[in-house]
Amino acid sequence: MNAFHRCRRGYTLVEILTTVAVLVVVMGLVVSLARNVRAESARVVTQKVLFELDRLMAQYQAQHEQRLPVIAPLIPADAVAPPDEAALHRAALANNTQFVQLLLTRETVARSFAELPLRLHGQVNPRLDDEWGNPIVFMSSGNKYIGTAAGGKSFFFSAGRDGKYLTLDDNLYSYEPGGPN
Repeated sequence: MNAFHRCRRGYTLVEILTTVAVLVVVMGLVVSLARNVRAESARVVTQKVLFELDRLMAQYQAQHEQRLPVIAPLIPADAVAPPDEAALHRAALANNTQFVQLLLTRETVARSFAELPLRLHGQVNPRLDDEWGNPIVFMSSGNKYIGTAAGGKSFFFSAGRDGKYLTLDDNLYSYEPGGPN
């Protein structure tokens, strides 16, 4: 029998390494796609919550003769420079706690508000977070560091995926196109 006509039993090292390399590339693509799908899903869910909050705040204003609730601002109107992110996060928590408590105390609004994804933090105060775990903020008016809704309307916004309130490229707003405004 000729050496060239032997029966092969198994795979060569090159075939195995090629197969493993192809599998690694395919798995990398799948993981990347899953990450993008999850990020887009988080964005869509957060945007829907923001639009719903905007609707609830309009309902609140209609019940209270167009008066906005008094809620701690994220950045004081007279601020000459934006605070650091740690101070903004503390202010966002205070703002979020106030508007959640306000909406929960209004009976007609509270029924609709109960459908939103409230989370208990430390079993003390319910909080309404975006899909990345950052508190959603109520802005009674625009701010040069955050943004302004058309006509100076109040709005809600999320710090977005990076959790930073001053990086406007990934922040989400209740007045963005596609919403019920």
